[in-house]
Amino acid sequence: MKSFVNDTDIFDGRLDEFASVLKGILPEKLDSVLVAGLGNKNITADSLGPKVNGYILATRHLSDSDESGLGELFSVACVSTGVLGDTGIETAEIIKGVANQIKPSCIIVVDALAATSMDRLGNTVQFSDTGISPGSGVGNHRFEISEKTLGVPVISIGIPTVVSTAVISDTLSSGAYVTPREIDRICEQGAKLIGMGINVCFQKGLSSEELYALVG
Repeated sequence: MKSFVNDTDIFDGRLDEFASVLKGILPEKLDSVLVAGLGNKNITADSLGPKVNGYILATRHLSDSDESGLGELFSVACVSTGVLGDTGIETAEIIKGVANQIKPSCIIVVDALAATSMDRLGNTVQFSDTGISPGSGVGNHRFEISEKTLGVPVISIGIPTVVSTAVISDTLSSGAYVTPREIDRICEQGAKLIGMGINVCFQKGLSSEELYALVG
């Protein structure tokens, strides 16, 4: 995938490709989904999750009625968890509390990642169906977010936004973590692709252009 730095057009087939990959790892027979944006909106390199939520079409409050005028909508809810230092609550605890209340069929968590190679930094979208351990990429392990801990299938999506200096210098030392100069652009464009890709995956009755008009 090309870098997000100079990328302004997401309507070039990547939305459909993203939706196809996501559909391939989702559980069958879904009727609702919770999207959780992880990270700190005040730190650019960690703001991917909260930014993605800004592009999600939340429909849970509309899915049982026709008041929206948009036709049949898949039930989607979203939440931004913040970070432990601000909330005093583990991310996994927040997601579990919300999930226990609204009972989604699946949870999609979105988070910024640490790159394992320079080639992946800022130009790769990574998917996993085994959940995620927030902060593990930078040595700050928090409670695991997975089907094992939440009792609901968990899909994680992320973009590498930082890389260890040890990766750059090819040493065994953990080193510090650095981020590209264009990180604000990477997070904004990456969030748009992920958020819109999730919309395209679930809201099949609306075109990508219609969806973007609603959230963009």
